[in-house]
Amino acid sequence: MTSRSAVLLVAATLAAAGCATKSDMAELRNTVTGEFEAERSQREALIAEIQELRAVLLDSLNVQQRRDITGRVDLQRQIEDLNTNLAQLIELTGQTQRNLALMSVSPDDPTGPSGTPGSRELPPQDAAPSGAEPAGDPQELYEAALRQFRRGSYGTAREALDQFLSTYPNHELAPDAQYFRAESFAEEGDAEAALDEYARVLELYPNSRRAPTALYKSGLLELRRGNVDDARTFFNRVVQGYPDSDEFELARRELDRLSR
Repeated sequence: MTSRSAVLLVAATLAAAGCATKSDMAELRNTVTGEFEAERSQREALIAEIQELRAVLLDSLNVQQRRDITGRVDLQRQIEDLNTNLAQLIELTGQTQRNLALMSVSPDDPTGPSGTPGSRELPPQDAAPSGAEPAGDPQELYEAALRQFRRGSYGTAREALDQFLSTYPNHELAPDAQYFRAESFAEEGDAEAALDEYARVLELYPNSRRAPTALYKSGLLELRRGNVDDARTFFNRVVQGYPDSDEFELARRELDRLSR
């Protein structure tokens, strides 16, 4: 449990028991307000850092556009992820502002927002169990999984991705969730499991933007394992089935290289 959650739990317990003095509540309110302010400052710093990094990546993308299609694809993926994270941080910062507004109610007022003594409501997210990732909507659940993936916690990421896919199998992010499930096995060096999960992307979401990526990544895996014929099959499927994809040129290059 975080220190902020602990303080809020103590405040709720004291208020429910009717034994909190005005001094106690004022001290607790100041402590929690300080926690919220520190959290907001950290998020604002992260937002600034992400915005700066996004600007650098955009500049790099312009340079790489005509010279290196592989770099362009990777940079575009990074920029997409940064945009998503930035939007989430801004939303969380707004939530912190709302929490601060709730905490700004004078401790001399014995009534909470509901008008009942001792019933001041605590922010919903602070009532969650310690360490729980936000799962209030599919976007939050997907982002929680992606954070674990980026940290290298691939097993934890898969658990969140499985929860997402079982709950929102038709969501627009479902192909991405299935793709990153495959990527988690690839990162762990489990080529067989990764290939099976890439195949699931093609089976479940053949018209998604992740489909040609899954095929291309499958080809690279087979190439690393020395299965040249299988790799060529995957690259051919990209070229023949997804001529408008970013991976088309990458797959064509691999086919040209293998034919020499």
